[in-house]
Amino acid sequence: MAQPAMRAICEYHIRHCHTEQVSMCGRPWLNDLLPYLDLPGTTYQETIPKADMAFLFPNSFRSAFLCRQAGVRQVVGYRGQWRRLLLSKSLPHRIRLKNEHHRHFYLDIPAQLDIPVAQAEVRLCIPDQARVNAYESMQQHGLNPKQVICIAPGAQFGAAKCYPAKGFHTVVQRLAESGWQPIILGMPEDKEIGRIILEDIATPHWNAAGKTSLAEALQLIAGSRLMLCNDSGLMHVAAGIGIPTVTPFGATDPERTSPSGPHVRILYQPADCSPCLQRECTVPGHPCMANITPTMLLDACLAMLGKETEGL
Repeated sequence: MAQPAMRAICEYHIRHCHTEQVSMCGRPWLNDLLPYLDLPGTTYQETIPKADMAFLFPNSFRSAFLCRQAGVRQVVGYRGQWRRLLLSKSLPHRIRLKNEHHRHFYLDIPAQLDIPVAQAEVRLCIPDQARVNAYESMQQHGLNPKQVICIAPGAQFGAAKCYPAKGFHTVVQRLAESGWQPIILGMPEDKEIGRIILEDIATPHWNAAGKTSLAEALQLIAGSRLMLCNDSGLMHVAAGIGIPTVTPFGATDPERTSPSGPHVRILYQPADCSPCLQRECTVPGHPCMANITPTMLLDACLAMLGKETEGL
């Protein structure tokens, strides 16, 4: 969700400030994600280099301290977390995350610095070799790349955001009856959920949960015809690169964290307790997800796949 803000900052400094090198610093998985972010002139570094300027997207004290420790001359970021004295430019919080989209929160960083934003939506790119690698991997597992759909049944930060595995199974079973071939993506802990979803599926399928790197998972998404998933990071990537994406929302608020992309369908049937923003559901029956029937999800997927098939 920070991609539009990062792109605006990169473009501005490369075009107008003659910046020769832009580094993205952070956790190692960012190295796999960077080729999709479409950030001109940017390379990944796990540690912060001695730089002229750093823009902080995390709100933590630690991020500001590490920049100062690395000898960064100017450090720009939002105030808070007792880090104001570490910042060269301490920006006020003008966007409230409790009721506005996270993307706008990040976009307010360049806005406060008078950096123009040409693209406010998330628009990612697909690396040249990504689809080729995906098709090869699909074929190695007996799948036809033209018929592959991806399902990501997990989500970070707890199960409250997750649609029931049996509901996903019903949807995937019906899609398989129409000839679509499912791949389950996720962490090792999602393997059992994937087994439930794929039980008795007649078409070729692959439970890849825990068996791919992030880079490989991103390639499979890029080569697929549909992404069915919960509110997650993979959802934002799929939507951003233009893959038809269907997502049930319940514990989280689509007004704040929905993906942006040309082919997105969000299903949100809030319960009285929605959005609770909790890690685990404490209400019997998980009503926010129960309100979204498998038929609703199936219809959304078939509508998306119908549009996708028209473009083949």
